[in-house]
Amino acid sequence: MSDPRHHVPPENDPVDPPARPGRRGRHFETKDLHANLGQRTARGGIYTAASTFLNFLVTTTGTILITRQLTDQDFGLYGMVLVITGFAALFIDLGLSQAVVQKPEINHDQVSTLFWINLGIATGLSAVVAAATPLIVWFYDEPRIAPINLTLAGVFIISSLGLQHRALLRRRLEFGRLNIIESIVPLLATTVGVALAYAGAGVWALVALPVTSQTMMVLGMWVASGWVPGPPRRRSGVRTMLAFGGNVTGFQFINYFARNADNAMIGYAWGPGPLGLYTRAYSLMLMPVSKMNTPLTNLAVPALSRMQDQPDRYRRAYRNLISLSAGVATPIILFGIAISPELVPLVLGEQWDEIPIIFLALTGAAVHASTNAAAGWIYFSLGHVDRLLRWAMMSIPITLTGMAIGLQFGAIGVALAVSITQLSLKLPSLMYAMKDTMLTLSDFVRPAMVPILGPLLAMGACLWLTAPLDGVEPPMTVLAIKIIVFLSAYAAVLLLTTPGRTHIDSFRNAIKLVRKSV
Repeated sequence: MSDPRHHVPPENDPVDPPARPGRRGRHFETKDLHANLGQRTARGGIYTAASTFLNFLVTTTGTILITRQLTDQDFGLYGMVLVITGFAALFIDLGLSQAVVQKPEINHDQVSTLFWINLGIATGLSAVVAAATPLIVWFYDEPRIAPINLTLAGVFIISSLGLQHRALLRRRLEFGRLNIIESIVPLLATTVGVALAYAGAGVWALVALPVTSQTMMVLGMWVASGWVPGPPRRRSGVRTMLAFGGNVTGFQFINYFARNADNAMIGYAWGPGPLGLYTRAYSLMLMPVSKMNTPLTNLAVPALSRMQDQPDRYRRAYRNLISLSAGVATPIILFGIAISPELVPLVLGEQWDEIPIIFLALTGAAVHASTNAAAGWIYFSLGHVDRLLRWAMMSIPITLTGMAIGLQFGAIGVALAVSITQLSLKLPSLMYAMKDTMLTLSDFVRPAMVPILGPLLAMGACLWLTAPLDGVEPPMTVLAIKIIVFLSAYAAVLLLTTPGRTHIDSFRNAIKLVRKSV
């Protein structure tokens, strides 16, 4: 008799009637994708680009409107709670959705078991975080955060209900459905947040964003997927997936401290005001990346996972993804930093006029962020999540030490420390991820060189040439000059240098390939 842990084909299960296995199996089978994997990936790129652009417009507009109505205290209070709830949220998924996407073969019983594991963990986390409210209030000495913490604790349960449905859609490369949902949901959530902000709700306008977003996201994933979980099975064969997820969660646990220790340090040492300025600056600067990386990763990981036994295709796809990620995000972010002294007071209001200096200090972090998923795509698509955990353990002492040194100089000092540490770890992290794989460091450096160095040179030229105009009135004149200088310098890099022209050609070829594939 075969081991029941390896009894995966549902069509051989005598318990099910003949028609039921077919309905179940369509959610888990991926062999049919190989025949047109390139076309699906190309279409996915189009869907992702369109969704990302729409999402960016909606979120940017909403962020501007909400920021104009709220204060740094509001953002600081929300940021204090977010450090805690964001940490707890790491344990809801346990990396199990990534395991579903990456694993070559899965079945209904396995995914159902993972669904109930996620829900059970989320329920426990919600209770723990809610019960810890007095402790959190004591730590920050800020009683206003108590109801915020209690509300956000309940979001854990809601978000857990859609994790496996999203994973199944990603596994099947259903990018069209995913991106429709991920375009509509931010619009609804942002509308609610803006309405509350203008109604004078203060920090609750920010709290409403994740509550609305997660609720609508879960509803959308259930409708789009069509999969209904069954009861959990003790011997469904999820042990290897739990091991995979354990490594992912271990990395996320350590990485969360590395990415959020700055908020906790500033909030504890300097209070909600400086924390509000820092979190607002960091969030605004990285908005283009945050809105692009999630859908791009949703495209990259399942597509690369299906190519892991085809080294040449994998390498070409990875280079194209790096070129896309760096080529879109970096110019936008660095252009925003260059024009922020004139743009921020005009768009957000005079109360945020300290943000541009924090922007400038975070330049290094911005350069890193434009391709911060580059190593993760390798780890997840090739199943090397044990390396992911080891790298996190090696790098976090450097990150935390840098933040601690910068903390004595306030938010700006922490911003500089984050930039320096992230840049210093960039290439070593990629070399470690690429060890013993089909990739080499040149597979990252070549497609990323012009998209990163070009905007950096353009930003430097922009700031240097317009420095004598500081304080000139009206500021719109300086803004217009900066725009012209930045765009002219970047265009010169693209058109007058051999690497720049090569980069343009690669984009043209990618566009042609996509058009042929659609």
